[in-house]
Amino acid sequence: MPWAILVSGAVGLVAACFALARIENLAEAPRTFLGLYGAAFACYGGALWALARLRVRVPLSVVMVVALLCRLALLVAPPTLSTDIYRYVWDARVASAGISPYARAPSAPELIALRDDRIYPHLNHPSWRTIYPPGAQLYFRLVYTLAPDSVLAMKMAMGLAELATLAVLVSLLGAVGVPLARVAVYAWNPLVLVEVWGSGHLDALAVLSVVAAVRLAIGGRRHAAAALLGVGTLVKLYPAALLLLLLTGAGFAPLATFALVVFAGYAPFAHLGLGALGSLPQYVTTEFFNLGLTRSLIDSPRITLLALAGWIVLASVLTRGVPFVTRVIILVGGVIVLSPNIFPWYVLWLVPFLAVRPSAPWIGFTGTVAFAYTFFLGQPWAIPTWARVVEFLPLFIGAGRALKQYAGADRSERREWLIPRPVRGGGQQ
Repeated sequence: MPWAILVSGAVGLVAACFALARIENLAEAPRTFLGLYGAAFACYGGALWALARLRVRVPLSVVMVVALLCRLALLVAPPTLSTDIYRYVWDARVASAGISPYARAPSAPELIALRDDRIYPHLNHPSWRTIYPPGAQLYFRLVYTLAPDSVLAMKMAMGLAELATLAVLVSLLGAVGVPLARVAVYAWNPLVLVEVWGSGHLDALAVLSVVAAVRLAIGGRRHAAAALLGVGTLVKLYPAALLLLLLTGAGFAPLATFALVVFAGYAPFAHLGLGALGSLPQYVTTEFFNLGLTRSLIDSPRITLLALAGWIVLASVLTRGVPFVTRVIILVGGVIVLSPNIFPWYVLWLVPFLAVRPSAPWIGFTGTVAFAYTFFLGQPWAIPTWARVVEFLPLFIGAGRALKQYAGADRSERREWLIPRPVRGGGQQ
């Protein structure tokens, strides 16, 4: 029975990816997208259930073949759920013309000669300067040098970063003694497939830095891990949230390593002053405070950011002595929930670690978070209340069960519910 479910789930997942790739514009067909995504996730969930119950280990090669077929199916699909990738190409075009994307917005008169009818019309916020840090800009330029003005090449570049993440994750699973086939939790996850291979999000590069940093950290190489977190922060800001986890047993030296990497990345733009941030401050104060759960409950950007920073410090301190990957899941999960905005691709950096320590509520959330795309259902764009409830339902159910178990535990057991104890035989998890 498990074998039949596994095969059916794998075949169904591949078929759903091919079907998604055939939709001309997913943003204009949100019901079709959610239906196909739901089908893909059902197949994914069934396959994971079967994998967990098989008495024989599934070869890693089988997992990888299915993963590769899904990725190839979505690679050629036009990015329609998000147009961020067009901004990556545009920023590289501007920089290649000798103009800083931090200094000029796409709508600036100085850039009129660079506008076309293929890239420019797809840009969101054309009156904003870029929000992407120097590490991201360097990656954009590298891809642009190899394949100018190619959206497909940019998607392939993000895909290559994601494949590197997959390879590092296999190494991480081996290091902590987890069966390698469990990489399917990540490799077959529809959120990863759609957001990286369908939309080509830059987060693929940031997630690579995070997973590689964690792999180095559990091997005792905390300075190298801090350097990689610095590189990740130069791509997207959130890898910095894991920095405090590296201080246990290593003093504050990793902070200096991290700071040097970030400083070196921004040094070429120091003459711009705060202008080196582009329109990032504008993004943080407007669009970033949009779609998150805390934003719905607390209408105060300052309080929300304080809560987020407080969680990062609290989780880093209270989880000392807990296996490192478990600490990462606790911290990242809290950051996601407390973030004032949760675009689906913002959840990507949690998914690799669910292969190490699976959690049904969080895995379920990687499916229901796609309901954020219900803002395409009408104008003006907004997530309906019912969709927000569905989106967070797995986490609500998981929290309810945990509280029930916590209430039924005796005093000596309750600390284990709050702070998980190290597991035998897999202390690095």
